Amino acid sequence: MGEKEEERFGELCEIALKEGAKIAKVIPASKVVIDERVRLKCEVPRCSAYNHYFTCPPRTMSIETFSRMLSLYKWCLLVQVEADVDSSNKAEGRIDSSVIENAQRLHRPFRLKLLSVVEAVEAAAFKKGMRFATGLTGGSCVLCEKCVEDKSLDACRFPFRARPAMEGVGIDVFQTTQNAGLAIHLSSSKDVIWTGLILLE
Repeated sequence: MGEKEEERFGELCEIALKEGAKIAKVIPASKVVIDERVRLKCEVPRCSAYNHYFTCPPRTMSIETFSRMLSLYKWCLLVQVEADVDSSNKAEGRIDSSVIENAQRLHRPFRLKLLSVVEAVEAAAFKKGMRFATGLTGGSCVLCEKCVEDKSLDACRFPFRARPAMEGVGIDVFQTTQNAGLAIHLSSSKDVIWTGLILLE
């Protein structure tokens, strides 16, 4: 990364940190990993968000389409928000709906913070002339307690705020963060790290 890019992207990192990100790091877009198996995990086993949100499969763009779009970008900014909640398995047997609902309730404030970070960076990048800056979040949409019932007739209540889930377009968040020298914790006693991505020019 040249001096000009460092200066331009440095300001975006500062904005992310000011908005509440624990970490903000610019990486080459080539380090973002696409793996069709990530999209497979949306359906097997079936994620509770599948077909329930405009921002999740099968209502998001295909992996092929997103891969083409990603290839047009040179840089991206990874942002991470730390949740004051661990990810250890709380279920005594199979994970049931009560465990999922409780986790969603506990994580919602942190996921809203992540969305705010992504929105702020995306808007700032646009104002700096990066007109194709595009943000994605981790996990399903958290803007509404319940998405609209009839998605074929009803419009999204927050069309300018809702962002696709990174996983829903096939991004291997785990490998991508590792490529960036960052970490996320799965099924551990460490605090959960929520990761977002802003595609830059």
